[in-house]
Amino acid sequence: MKWIAVAASAAFLAAGVPAAAADLTGKEVFDRHCVHCHGPGNEATGTLQLARTRGKDKALLTERDDLPAAYIQMIVRQGLKAMPAFVPSDLTDAQLKALADYLAAE
Repeated sequence: MKWIAVAASAAFLAAGVPAAAADLTGKEVFDRHCVHCHGPGNEATGTLQLARTRGKDKALLTERDDLPAAYIQMIVRQGLKAMPAFVPSDLTDAQLKALADYLAAE
């Protein structure tokens, strides 16, 4: 009886677990972690800040083609000005790589 309870608990927990880090695409990572500050619109503080400091043509990260993947990874891990650092418990290395490859390829 104890084994049934353990198996049922494990199945229940597994059903609620989000997709594994390796299964996320770069766009999925961006949409989950970045779009709130770096998406289009007047509510996206990161986009507004980049427009003010770098120019409107550099404001939307998904429309840029001048950001190397290594630079994106460094900024995400270390943070920059008002942008907080995303530590591996927030964003895994696999998720970070997918994100950097997505933004660098855009």
